[in-house]
Amino acid sequence: MGSTGARVTAEQVPALLLTALPSLSDEWAEIAEDNADPDFPGGRLGYLDAAWVVGHLADRVAAGDTSEFDAAFDYIEHLILHGDPYVSELGVIGYLEGMQMQTVTSRGVDPEAFRPWLRPLSAKYWEAINKFWELGTPIPDIQPD
Repeated sequence: MGSTGARVTAEQVPALLLTALPSLSDEWAEIAEDNADPDFPGGRLGYLDAAWVVGHLADRVAAGDTSEFDAAFDYIEHLILHGDPYVSELGVIGYLEGMQMQTVTSRGVDPEAFRPWLRPLSAKYWEAINKFWELGTPIPDIQPD
């Protein structure tokens, strides 16, 4: 997963998130300490942060407000494409798989509602995740076109 050039590290993920989705800044300030953990990459429980963002996106799609989605899906694609191994996997598993698994169970949102905003590499991983859950096919390391 991801490219071989300069990599986004776990330490950079929160700033990238808030740049992409500045509407989350106030709430982030309130919850930033909740998922802090010095024993994890970037000093955060990144997968719990991702679940929080996915929940926000599910709430937005349920409310019919997708105004942030271009920026959100650009952010996710950036993590996958330019992240170090941990960050790239966070983009795929934390965000994309989170959308597929968490949104329907916790928010009653059909995960396919997110499909129109998937970027090229995200869309390929989305399908790979579907195949993993349907057929048990391992999720491959997909390279960008």
